[in-house]
Amino acid sequence: MPKLTSGWMKWVVFPMLTLPALGCTTAVSGDALCGGTAAARTEHAAALADDGGDRSVVTGAHLIRLIDAGCAGR
Repeated sequence: MPKLTSGWMKWVVFPMLTLPALGCTTAVSGDALCGGTAAARTEHAAALADDGGDRSVVTGAHLIRLIDAGCAGR
């Protein structure tokens, strides 16, 4: 049976293959996300209403509605 990797290569390849999975194990607190962005969302909504162009007003308002709906009750 042929040898697939040398000794040092195992130590290089294995960590590289596990990196994508490591990013999936960290969780962000929804409360922290919603609480931490509340003021910024309000400020952004006011800025869009004040001087945003048509497209930025529509997309910004949509984004804020999505985040507000996800943060409802928090």
